[in-house]
Amino acid sequence: MSDCEVHYANNKDLKKEDVQALRDWLKHQPHFPPLTEYQVIIFLHSCYYSNETAKKTIDNYLTVRKICPEFFANRNPSNPDIQTAIDLLTISPLPKLTKDGYCVMYYRLIDSNPDHFNFNHVIKMFDMAASLALEEFGTVNGHIIIIDLHGYTLTHVMKMGVMSVKKYMFFLQEALPFRLKGLHYANAVPFMDKLLALIKPFMKKDLLDSLQVHTGNNETLFEVVDKSCLPNEIGGSVGSVFEIHNAFRQKFLDNTEFFKEEEKLVVDESKRPGSPRNEGDIFGVEGTFKKLDID
Repeated sequence: MSDCEVHYANNKDLKKEDVQALRDWLKHQPHFPPLTEYQVIIFLHSCYYSNETAKKTIDNYLTVRKICPEFFANRNPSNPDIQTAIDLLTISPLPKLTKDGYCVMYYRLIDSNPDHFNFNHVIKMFDMAASLALEEFGTVNGHIIIIDLHGYTLTHVMKMGVMSVKKYMFFLQEALPFRLKGLHYANAVPFMDKLLALIKPFMKKDLLDSLQVHTGNNETLFEVVDKSCLPNEIGGSVGSVFEIHNAFRQKFLDNTEFFKEEEKLVVDESKRPGSPRNEGDIFGVEGTFKKLDID
């Protein structure tokens, strides 16, 4: 049974005729690169099998990837910037799904020196890890993001560009084919209000409602994600952060060709029927968001 056949078998609401309808629509979009049947399945599943929503999501995905090269270009794991980012942090889908069938994306600094922190590279790493999660886990019931703030300082937050946050939050909510079920901050820091002030303006109600901050021993996190799914350092038993990080590093290097092919998934605005989309259409006026006062 092919990979696609497995997804059809495991998802009773996934219909071959709906996938074919989307693929037929794609043939009439000269500005889009070709997408595989598997990729179309992932988009349709993430949109709860709504073809119209999937069309908008695919367009957003391919368009934002084109107009934000700071996140989506030069993703070869051997590039010096990527190597530096890999040394800085771990961002990885954890190996075990939750009891609800959710994939857990786990983020944690390995090097807490803020001088080494480049937020655009961090976003690039997160998105590369998200791409690998989609490739590995496919049509899971949903995704949970855990951002472990161990080692974070206010200087890290101050280096998070507001426009970068705005752009990727749009991509995360309107383009990435995730069924995003929760955003969790573990090991909350004293300046949590500053961090939340930066991201909350760009969160839709559904994601905002699922946002949870966990303090102290993170017991409230265990009510959502079973300990057996989590790293040892935050009270789990799936393995140490060191082990997760080493596996994450190797996975990135093993998927060099995957990332090379993925860079082709961008729109060609010169071929778009009607008016081309640009950064202003999607993100609004940059000047409004250039500075955030977190003093």
